[in-house]
Amino acid sequence: MIRHALKDMVEDIGKDEKNSHGARAAAAFAMLENVDLMIEAYHEDSDADNGAVLLDVFGLMQGLFVGVDALYDLAIGLTRFKYHINININKTLHELKYIRNDIVGHPTHRTYPDGGVGFSMLDLDVLSKDCLTYKTYVYQKNKLDIKKREVHFKPLLEAYAKEQEKILDDIHAYVTHDEVMTDIPEQVFRLFESLNQKLLVQIKTEFIKTYRLKPTSNHRFLWRAGLLERLILWEERDKELNALILYMSRVQAIKMHEIALDMEKRQARSPYVSLPTLLNGFYRFIRRHEDKALPLIGNLHDGNHPLFESDVEALKAMSTHKSVIKILDWLSAVKDEQKVYLIGSMIRAYRPKTSSGK
Repeated sequence: MIRHALKDMVEDIGKDEKNSHGARAAAAFAMLENVDLMIEAYHEDSDADNGAVLLDVFGLMQGLFVGVDALYDLAIGLTRFKYHINININKTLHELKYIRNDIVGHPTHRTYPDGGVGFSMLDLDVLSKDCLTYKTYVYQKNKLDIKKREVHFKPLLEAYAKEQEKILDDIHAYVTHDEVMTDIPEQVFRLFESLNQKLLVQIKTEFIKTYRLKPTSNHRFLWRAGLLERLILWEERDKELNALILYMSRVQAIKMHEIALDMEKRQARSPYVSLPTLLNGFYRFIRRHEDKALPLIGNLHDGNHPLFESDVEALKAMSTHKSVIKILDWLSAVKDEQKVYLIGSMIRAYRPKTSSGK
C-alpha cells in the first residue's frame, strides 16, 4: 500500500539528524495520520447537542486546514519541491481557507487589505454535523455588506480524501522512479519559441510516462501545460491584449522549463521574455503607488476571493491611465476562472522596490 511505503520512507530519512527535510516529512506524515483520526471521530460521534456539534465542526475545519499544510510539507520533505501538490485546483478545498478564517480563525474581527473589517456569526438554529450557515458583516468606508454562506461538510471531506490520494500517489511515483536524463527541458525550450500545440501535447505525454503519473494528476507541470494550452487557443480582437496573451504564454513555458529541470536535478538558463508595453505601463503605475496598490493586487488571480471585485474597483479609482484601466476592464470582463488566474497572476508578478531603492 502506498501509504505504508511512504511511512517507511519517512521513518528512514527521519533518522538523519543533519537533514531537516526528514523531520519535516515525519512531522507532516504524523499530522496526516492525526487528521485521519479526527475525521474518523467526527463520523462516529452522534451527539447532536449544539456544543458538541460546534466542537466537532471547529475541529474538523481546523483539522482539514492543517491536513492541507501537511500535504505540502510532506511533498517538500520527500521531494524537495511542491510540484506534486496543487490544492487550489480543487475548488472545494480552495474555499476551505476562506471558510476556516471566517469561522475558526478570526470570526470576531477580520481585517482586510483595503481597510475593511468583518465579523462572522453562526446561525445555531440550522447548525448540524452536515451543514452550517453563517453571515459575515463587512464594514468598509461606512458601508455595510452582509454575506451569507452555507457550508456542507460532506463535499469538503470527499475533496480532501480525493486530493490526498492523488498527492500521495504522485509523491510515491516520484520517490520510487529511477533518475533519468530526458530531453523534456529542451523540448519545452523549443515550445517557448514555437508555442506549438502539437508539441505541447507530446511533451505532456512524455512527462506523464517518464514520471509514471496518472492522467488525472494535478502535478504543477501538467497544470501549467493546461494553462499554456488555454493560452495558445485564446485570441482577442485587440492587438495589445493579444500581446499580453503571447507574454503569458511564454511565462508559462518558462515555468514548465524550470520544473522540468528541477525534476531531473539539472541546472540551465531558462528563456527570457520582455514586458509588453501595456503591462509595463501597469507596473509603472503600481511603482508610483506601491503603498496603496500592493495590498490590492494580491487577490486578483482568484475571481472567487471575497475581495476580488472591491480590489479591482479600488485600483481603477486610483488611476485613469489607459494601460491600467484597459487591463482591469479586461480582467473584470473575463469570467473563465483559468483566464482570471492568468491575468491576475500576470499583475501579481510585479516585483516591489527594495528598501534600498526607495
